[in-house]
Amino acid sequence: MSIKNNYLYQATYQLLLIIVPLTTTPYLSRVLGASQVGVYSYTYSIANYFVMFATLGMSTYGVREIAACGNDRELRSKVFWEMYAVQALVSAVCIVAYVIYSFANPKGGFVVAAVWGMWVVSALLDVSWMFFGVEEFKMPTIRSIVTRLLSVVVIFGFVRGSEDLWVYCAAIAGSFLANQVLLWPFVRRYVDLVVPKPKEALRHLVPNLRLFIPVIAISFYVTLDKVMLGAMAGMIQAGFFEYSEKLSRMPMALVTAVGTVMLPRMTVELKGGNRGKALSLLEGSIWAMLMMAFAMMFGIMGIAHEFAPVFLGSEFSSCDVIMCVLALIIPVVSTTNVLGRQYLLPTGRDTLFTLSVCVGAVVNICLNLALIPAAGAMGAAISTVFAEASVLVAQVVMTSKELPLHLYFKNAIPFAICGFLMAVVIRIASIPFTAIWGVGVIALALEVCVGIVVYVVLAAGWCLVTANEHFLSLVKGVASNFRIK
Repeated sequence: MSIKNNYLYQATYQLLLIIVPLTTTPYLSRVLGASQVGVYSYTYSIANYFVMFATLGMSTYGVREIAACGNDRELRSKVFWEMYAVQALVSAVCIVAYVIYSFANPKGGFVVAAVWGMWVVSALLDVSWMFFGVEEFKMPTIRSIVTRLLSVVVIFGFVRGSEDLWVYCAAIAGSFLANQVLLWPFVRRYVDLVVPKPKEALRHLVPNLRLFIPVIAISFYVTLDKVMLGAMAGMIQAGFFEYSEKLSRMPMALVTAVGTVMLPRMTVELKGGNRGKALSLLEGSIWAMLMMAFAMMFGIMGIAHEFAPVFLGSEFSSCDVIMCVLALIIPVVSTTNVLGRQYLLPTGRDTLFTLSVCVGAVVNICLNLALIPAAGAMGAAISTVFAEASVLVAQVVMTSKELPLHLYFKNAIPFAICGFLMAVVIRIASIPFTAIWGVGVIALALEVCVGIVVYVVLAAGWCLVTANEHFLSLVKGVASNFRIK
């Protein structure tokens, strides 16, 4: 299947991940309140660590190893069952550990912790990496969409007050479990049953662990922030950070979908000795990602002041500044997604990739310890930005002699300028909008429309004037999809 089609499937699901919170968050923020949102964030983060330990680095290692098997079904079957045997063993240990944790009366309460157990169990059944490795994105995407929509029905149907937090958690955890269960009937389309030999299965443990290190390191500035906030600053601050980060990171779903699709394809191209084609794909990838990233970053900055109180309610109005700070990471993460997941990992530089994210983890923990007690959620936001920036600096140093980074960044400058001008126009437009309609849905919707029009006109105009090859190729590809045959 082509990269374009795979990206469309991934982008569709990632778009759903944006739309669902846009519909549920305003309701949940008012029904649950900041304190219960903080409990959700805290318990979710704890369960997430058990899930990460259960799957180790399989989301990267599994995809890469399956992709490296090519069309050899016999080899793919052998490798799949060897790797899954390791995953099953580690997952079983993590499930037992989580049961013990749940009975230890955690800070968030036994019931909520126990409900998240469904998510931990789903890690035992997770074989999505095999489907991504064979570049089959349609099947997992459709099932993910179905289970996600069902969770929305449960949320609006049964979450009525702060006492229903466990129902909300069950809707999310249940969708994770159902998604994995629904994939298993289709596993035999791509692999045959092979009983793995223990010695051959265990050979996957060490390289899997090597790629687990960056997973844990990344979690220090994606997940551990919330745990530290809940423990050091209270559940209300954790709730503020939860929604500020969620809203700021939502647009990145479309950007990172590119990385998910590109990892197996880059592995195949590089393994086949097609370095020229691989680098061409890389250049187009970073161009597209930064074009979207700067639009999203400055777009959030432009509408945050009205967005926070309108979308989340007055209790969360202080989230606007936190959102603006966290928006800075969008182009940073987009770039590290390309340099790390689309280049270092497919070329087998696991150690360098691990080192780069470990740098970010150290920076984040040190800054969290210094800033969270004094600044709460804002301190965690500042720490996250510096952590992501340090990862980017490390990866730039690692790849500067192999990739034309100056060209990548030069091509992105016009989009940064377009984004800045868009934010300025949004803020100017917000003055008459709020004066006429007040700080509400109408003014916010108009700000969004103005921002989209301004950025599209400026960015597309620049690309047309300069005859940008990536833009022209994109337009040609879109046009071909709608051409009447």
